Amino acid sequence: ARVAPPAPEPPLPASRRAIFFDVENTSHAGHIARVIEHLAIDRLGRRTEFVAVGNWRVIGADTARLLARHGAQLVHSAPSAGVKDWSDLRIAVSAGVWLAAARPADVLEIVSDDRAFDAVGDVAAALGIAFRRLSSRARADAQPPLPPRAAAAAGEKRGSRGRRGRRGG
Repeated sequence: ARVAPPAPEPPLPASRRAIFFDVENTSHAGHIARVIEHLAIDRLGRRTEFVAVGNWRVIGADTARLLARHGAQLVHSAPSAGVKDWSDLRIAVSAGVWLAAARPADVLEIVSDDRAFDAVGDVAAALGIAFRRLSSRARADAQPPLPPRAAAAAGEKRGSRGRRGRRGG
């Protein structure tokens, strides 16, 4: 009695996506959850590498668990003498290494408030790689979307107040 060989594994997606998250910009678990939701990580449509960089002695365990649940590799970056923000340097070097193997149609995203990463975006653009830098603070400050009914109710309330205001009441 022969056993049928296992079915071959499906091929890996051709395009890749790398996300580098500077956790030291925001370590509040609720803010990070909103940023992760915005990133809409899809591991089936493309190979995704998710790297969260920060000083894990300072950042809370809840934040680390949240990132790990979403598949992030947690990379520790301890401060060092003469280096103001070690996590930024670590992300820049790691992004450069990733770009060395990247191909057009790959996507590089960096979640950080530091505009210095725009230089990484310039290199990515020169290589034909899509680049996006997201500000974790801007995402965290954004209001979570309202459910459709609540949004409609809020619109009606705003509209009725505006009409009363125009009528002088």
